[in-house]
Order: sequence, then C-alpha cells, then structure tokens
Amino acid sequence: MTDKRKWGDQHINKSIKQINDTTWLIGDFVLRRSSVLSEKATWNDYSDHSSYHLVKQAPGGFVSTTPLDSPHIRLIYESGDASAVWSIGSNVLCKVRYLEDGVTPESVALDFVRSKNPSFETPKVLSYEVCDDRSFLFMKRLPGRTLDHAWPTLDESWKRYYVRAVVDICQEMAEWKGDQVGGVDKQCVPEYFLVTPPGSKIFSSVPAGCEAIGMDCSSVVFCHADLGPANIIVEDDPKSGKLGIIDFEISGYFPRGWTRTKFRISSGMDLSASASRCPTWWRSEMQKALGDRGFEDYSQAWMEWRGYK
Repeated sequence: MTDKRKWGDQHINKSIKQINDTTWLIGDFVLRRSSVLSEKATWNDYSDHSSYHLVKQAPGGFVSTTPLDSPHIRLIYESGDASAVWSIGSNVLCKVRYLEDGVTPESVALDFVRSKNPSFETPKVLSYEVCDDRSFLFMKRLPGRTLDHAWPTLDESWKRYYVRAVVDICQEMAEWKGDQVGGVDKQCVPEYFLVTPPGSKIFSSVPAGCEAIGMDCSSVVFCHADLGPANIIVEDDPKSGKLGIIDFEISGYFPRGWTRTKFRISSGMDLSASASRCPTWWRSEMQKALGDRGFEDYSQAWMEWRGYK
C-alpha cells in the first residue's frame, strides 16, 4: 500500500475524533473513559482512578463526531503529514501513522526488544490496530522527560554519563544477532539513508545500500538507528541514571557499523536549538565513543555513494 496523504478532516493530526466528553472515535475503534478502575479495561490510569476501554465499532456503524476537544486527550507531537502522537490520560500514548507495505510495525520491534529483558526501559504495547490506510499504536508512556528537554539543566558530568550509558545500550543491542538486513520479523526497515534511489520508499533496497558503502551484510546486529536526544527518556531529576528508549520505527538488523555511521551523517539526531548552542555535540560525542568501542565508520563511503563528495 502506497500511502496517499489526506488533508482537511482526514489529515493525520485529526485521526482522533470526539463522540462525547468520555468517548472518542479512533479509526474503526471507540475509546471510552470511565471514572472508576476496571479489571476488564484495556488499561487503567491510576493517577485519577479512571479506566479506558478500546472496542471495535460495529461494521457499518455510523457515529456522529466533532473535532477533538478534551482535557483527557491531547495532540503532543506531529511529523508533518506522516504521523502524529496523542497523550491519553497520564500514562498512555497513541501514535498514528500511515501504513507502508512490507515494513516491520513498531509494535513488533517493541515487543521484540522487551522480550530481551534489556537494561533500559521501553514502552509496553497495549494495542496495535490497523484501519484503512493508517496504524494506531497504543503504548505505555515512560516516566521522565526527553534528554533534549533535560539538556539545558544538566551539568557536564551528567551529559557525559548519558553518552556512556547510551553507548552501553548500543553495545547491548548489538549482542542481538540477526541473519539478514531488515526488521526482526524479516520485513523491511524504513531507513531512508540507505534506500536507492535516494528519496524513494523502496525499503527492500536497504541491503543493497549497505553493500554499496562497503558494509558486510553477512554479519548483522540489532540497531536503533534514531537515537537522537528526543528519543531518549531520562529522569526528571537525575539520580539513578535510569534510561528509557522510545521510537523504534527505524530499528532492526544492520551491519554493526551502521550504528556509528548514522550518528555521523544524520542531523536528525542533533540537539534542538533550544537545548544547546552546539546542537551537534550529542552525536559528535556519541560517534567518538562508539568508535572507542569498535563500531566502524562508513560515513565517508556513504557521502561518496550519495554524491556529496
């Protein structure tokens, strides 16, 4: 399925519609909020002792809706016309994005990572649903704030601690071996930096892109290829150094060198301008530390392959 972006009332950021004060239409599903906890709920929100039930709408059913206007559900992030994320209550997120043929769903990647009992936190998948041209991922929200948000409040020792900690996580994930480039379910990973032709959505070409820059595809490891500061969750007040990792859309099996190379070439992993006067500090320090751990660097070959040099 090739996604055809929609506008107006069908825009991705209008994927959740209101039925009444406690009920919402989300794709083909109805979400209901109750003011009491329930063992039968899809999830409970203990902050206000409420519960949420997600049920499929009856086939052919019509429900009158209005634009979303609720203190319980807020749009907190949108990536142009490609995806959007809502906060539901205090502890759940709903990520909506267009479907892409042959691509590993983020829910599958999250379940895989959680099955490894990693040293870091990841969101628990509550429900994954597909409706027409888009997917709806309901997941637990990790406590804390993004590293990007926390950055201006951190001293030098904590900043360097987080570099070491995330490098440790990269090394931990690199112990999870695969047998081919791609997703954990043997579908494709939407890694635009390795597709041919550039800018296309031919994600089946990613292995060829790896080979084109000289990476050895006979040995592949698990890699989260988007470890920018916005995808790392840290404590509100750093004490234990506990970390969480989110946004596993671009994750799967790659040659080991891709982990470091991606930090070298992707400005998407910079700190935001509001977080730092030196936005490249994070990925610069990350790639150097990964090099010290033996992660290879193919950035020069990638630049030449893409025609930048």
